[in-house]
Amino acid sequence: MKELEGGRAGQIWRDGNTVRRPSGPWTLTVHRFLRHLQNSGFSAAPIPVELTQHQETVTYVEGRVCEHLADRFVGSERMLRSAGELLRKFHSASRGFLDVDREIQTWMLPPQEPPEIICHGDFAPYNVATEGDVAVGIIDFDTAHPAPALWDLAYAVYRWAPLSDYSNQGVVFDVREQLHRASIFCASYGATADEKLRLPEAICGRLQALVDFMLSRAEAGDSTFVEDVEAGDAAIYLRDIEYVQKNRDRLLSALG
Repeated sequence: MKELEGGRAGQIWRDGNTVRRPSGPWTLTVHRFLRHLQNSGFSAAPIPVELTQHQETVTYVEGRVCEHLADRFVGSERMLRSAGELLRKFHSASRGFLDVDREIQTWMLPPQEPPEIICHGDFAPYNVATEGDVAVGIIDFDTAHPAPALWDLAYAVYRWAPLSDYSNQGVVFDVREQLHRASIFCASYGATADEKLRLPEAICGRLQALVDFMLSRAEAGDSTFVEDVEAGDAAIYLRDIEYVQKNRDRLLSALG
């Protein structure tokens, strides 16, 4: 058994063609959703294998995961385009789950109105498996939850552009390049004119919801979120809301 890097230290392990990771109250619902994706012909997500009170086992998604856009593959335009296409395919496969699933549903993140699809909730480079400079798989569905497709697209564009102040650690593109990348991602995804028009506000709303969730979990004593807040993650998201608002008109112009 081999510990997988990039996740929670000492908690996520690869065992042959499977991955063992901590489960939560939402995992049973997520497993039903993953089976829905499989039945819909979407093969780029894990398949549930086993679930116990404290651990889930899913199939291993082949590919290289890297969160650093400075990586010449992960940050390439080809990767960007393939990521947008992969998100669209995922959303297409996601549709219908809420219509067919009749069990009690529990999600980590609160559902958003209107509940069009099941969003991944964290479609970022660190949750996308790649081969060369092509996105081929999606991992870590803990944050999946019902919401509009735009809700998921907004966070994905925020992460893949990334629409973050250049002074933040890890940001490797200036604002002009960020806006160009946002346009490429939206075009590859197939965003409608209405989705593009609403994207800046959707990004800000998604980030504010993330901050609210982090702070509420930290206040409830969740050690993971206490550490994140103390590390300044919530403050970064708040600064990025201001950054997106400041560049709203430029973003809309770039999206066309």
